[in-house]
Amino acid sequence: MECFDRQMTRRQYLFLMAGTAASALAPGYCNAEDGKPVLRLAISQETLAGANINDARTAYKVWLREVKEQFGYVTAEPVPEIFIASEDLVRSVRQGTLDCYGMTALEFAKIVDLTDPDSLVIEESLADGINYVLLVHRSGRFNQLADLRGAQILSHLHRDMVLLPAWLNTMLSTNNLPAPERFFGGYAESDKLNMVILPVFFHRADGACMARRSWETAVELNPQLGRDLRVLAVSPKVIPIVFGFRRNTSAKARKVMIDAIERVSTVPAGRQIVALFQSSAFVVRPVSVMKGTLEMVRQFDRLKARQSN
Repeated sequence: MECFDRQMTRRQYLFLMAGTAASALAPGYCNAEDGKPVLRLAISQETLAGANINDARTAYKVWLREVKEQFGYVTAEPVPEIFIASEDLVRSVRQGTLDCYGMTALEFAKIVDLTDPDSLVIEESLADGINYVLLVHRSGRFNQLADLRGAQILSHLHRDMVLLPAWLNTMLSTNNLPAPERFFGGYAESDKLNMVILPVFFHRADGACMARRSWETAVELNPQLGRDLRVLAVSPKVIPIVFGFRRNTSAKARKVMIDAIERVSTVPAGRQIVALFQSSAFVVRPVSVMKGTLEMVRQFDRLKARQSN
C-alpha cells in the first residue's frame, strides 16, 4: 500500500506519562528507596505513531530530570530502552517483570487479566472515548459503505488513530464486505491533517479517516469543508491508549505515581507538554470504561485469525 512520508510533528503524550510516573532513573532494579517501593516501567513503541524513537527517549530524559528536581523521590525505574516492542511489553507483563506500562488498547486486550481493575490512567480528553469518521465528498457517488469498493482512502497518522484498522475491519465485516486491503483500491497515511482532508475536497481521493474531533476542528477553521464533505460512517467510541499497573503492584507505589501524574502541570516541562497536547489533565478510571473498546479489539482479533486461516 502507498504511504506518505512520515515525519514527527509532535511528541506523543506517553512521553509525559512515562516521565511523570518515573521520578528517577536508577542503574538497576531495587525494591525501595527511603521506604518507597520502586516499580518497573515501560512504554510500547506502538504508541509513538511514527515519531522518532530517539527523540522520544531524549524528551523523556529532559522531563525526568525536571520531575526529580521538583519532587525528589523515586517512584519507578524504567527499562533501559524506555520504549519497547509490543511483543516484549506483553511478554514482560505476563512474566511479571513489568509493574506499570503505557500501551495501546490492542495490547491492553492481551494483558487485561493481569492489570489492576481500578487504576487505569487515561488522558482526560480520551477518557470518555473518541469517535473515528470516514468522510466523502457530497457530490460523489458514495452513498453507502459498499460504494467504496476500489476507492482511494487516506488516513490521519496520529496516536489517537491506533484503533482505525480495528474499526475498518469490523465495520466492513459487519456489512459483509471484504477486509480493507481487498476492498479499498488504495490506502495512504499522512501526519498532516490537511493532506488527508484536502485531497477528498479536491476530488483527488475518495475518502478520509480521522478522529471526529479533528474533523470538527477542521470545519471550525474552514466551514467550506463541512459544506462540501460529509461523514459516511462513524465508529463507536473507543479509548486508544491507556497506562496501567499489574494487579500485584504496591498500592502505595501506585498512589505515588498517580499523584505525580495528576500534578504534572506543576513542573515547567509538564506545562509545556500539556499545552502541546491540549490536554489539561489525566484521570484515573476503572477497567470497565474499556468494555466497548475491548469488544471491538476482540472482534478484530477473531477476524484476523479467520483471515489467516
